[in-house]
Amino acid sequence: MAIKNFAVIGASGNLVTAIFRESSTSTFPTEVQVRKADLSSLESLTNAFSGQDAVVCTIATSEAGNQKILADTAVAAGVKRFIPSEFGFNTRPGKISHPVIEKLPYMVVKKETVDYLEELTAKNPGFTWTGLATNMWLD
Repeated sequence: MAIKNFAVIGASGNLVTAIFRESSTSTFPTEVQVRKADLSSLESLTNAFSGQDAVVCTIATSEAGNQKILADTAVAAGVKRFIPSEFGFNTRPGKISHPVIEKLPYMVVKKETVDYLEELTAKNPGFTWTGLATNMWLD
């Protein structure tokens, strides 16, 4: 599977296609393709995802529980690969790296998102997902 075009949700910078909230005031270099979308609307997101091979979700951890509609839209738009906001601790294979972390609300929703992605993959053979667990990022 060749990934030629990809969209990044919650992005800024020099990327192929940046998708962000309609209310965002972010600015981008002229060479970046920008698509505004209502992140709660399947129709709006499907239009934004059209022609993309992959979607990389970099939304804030506080919004990680809202990725199911993004994944559903990726399937509807024919996107081949979805990379969720899974950065941080590994939620797979069924274990989070420390028992205390399992109780953190944002880790619970990230695990639920990955569970949902596994269901979508089983139902949609042309759809895949990749999680990137880099451990905690500290500034």
